[in-house]
Amino acid sequence: MKKRKYDTAVVMLYLLGKEALLPHSFRKQIPFSTISSWRKVDYTSYIGHEYRFLFEDRWDVLVLQKQVTALKRQLSAILKAWLPFKREIQVLIHDAKNDRLLQKKIVAAVDVLSKVLSLKTALRLLGLNATQYREWKVLYHLRCGCSQTSLCLRRFPNQLSQEEVRKIKALLTSSKFQHWPVVSIAAYALRKGFLKASLFSWYKYSRFLQMPPRVGKRWGNLTGLQATAPNEYWHADSTYYELYGAKKICITFVMDNYSKMILGFAVNEKRCFALIKEALTNALQTAAKQTECNSSYLVTDGGGENKSIEVHKFLTSLTEHKLVQKIALKDIQFSNSPVESIHHILKSRYLRNQKFRTLEELTQFLNLAVQDYNCKRPHCRLQLKTPEEAYFGIPLSFDPKQRMLDAVKQRVQKNKQTACNACHVIQAYSFHQPTLSTSTTKNSTYDQS
Repeated sequence: MKKRKYDTAVVMLYLLGKEALLPHSFRKQIPFSTISSWRKVDYTSYIGHEYRFLFEDRWDVLVLQKQVTALKRQLSAILKAWLPFKREIQVLIHDAKNDRLLQKKIVAAVDVLSKVLSLKTALRLLGLNATQYREWKVLYHLRCGCSQTSLCLRRFPNQLSQEEVRKIKALLTSSKFQHWPVVSIAAYALRKGFLKASLFSWYKYSRFLQMPPRVGKRWGNLTGLQATAPNEYWHADSTYYELYGAKKICITFVMDNYSKMILGFAVNEKRCFALIKEALTNALQTAAKQTECNSSYLVTDGGGENKSIEVHKFLTSLTEHKLVQKIALKDIQFSNSPVESIHHILKSRYLRNQKFRTLEELTQFLNLAVQDYNCKRPHCRLQLKTPEEAYFGIPLSFDPKQRMLDAVKQRVQKNKQTACNACHVIQAYSFHQPTLSTSTTKNSTYDQS
């Protein structure tokens, strides 16, 4: 077999340990014994080896070219794998507008990518706006002592001041409002002018202050029977409450569908006609003060106490305010849920953690609870009105929307006049970042009130 002869350049690559520059298919054709003999040769024994430096730079350039080609191939593979997740990444960026921790992670990812790629390319890969990126990045370089959330008041002027946040905390921890939900406290503060902030801000700062959750569970958005005027539909139903000593007491409530007002209630040791009659009589006395309507539909469930002959005779005997009984889910397609929500509110917010020994103690407490619910606590579906104001048609003395707009203007003007050390840092940071806009995004969701 004829002995093969190899070019001197091939031998030199093996001597220098740079044989990776050669194609893999070519290297497989060279016998291992030949390669081993090449590596054992002392090239300094060759005449003229001192001139090898003339070619070393060329070898280094070839190595770099091969590395660049490999990196380009890897980057192309990463980009191809990245593209299928582009939509999911855009959703992630959108969700990060309300998640401070996620914003921090995205900023860190952009910073890592920008060390390899340009900042413009990194932002394009993530689908992130340059202004939004800079705004998020500034958040973690600045800490304003004048703001409860450590954000610069001048840069984010819509946020609540520390004084306003302290008012939120004082109202949420006040024993006077321990039976009220957050939405009612917010409406009360706006009515009285104590604090003019949106419900979103109330819930946001409630979480920020780590306030304990308000008692009661939201039922969600339920669509049921909806009256268009007071006294159009009344609801009556009974529930049980356990006294100290495991003695159960029956309570009957009568409420107006339109205003959510408790028109009357009665308490008795047993569920009977006398209990229902007393609750309806109290409701009729309240309705006598409201002269717009002298007849109503009375919605009850199909219980035996509501369909008795005594109830029928009592309703037909009424002359001044007529009541026409309708059985829920039978005569009408709707349930009796409005009055059941009254049971839920009084039990979970007022009677919760309360224990009474006698019927008189329970009745006295219910009088105070019903008075608070009807006359003091604004209802979320009554446009800041209390049930009593909605039932008797008492208008508000102010425009809630205009009051809120005026409050936002005053808050922005006041916050823009506030100065702290962070403001100087913002100017310095903006000076060193000429490629990114210094204006805040119009759709910024921080601390809108």
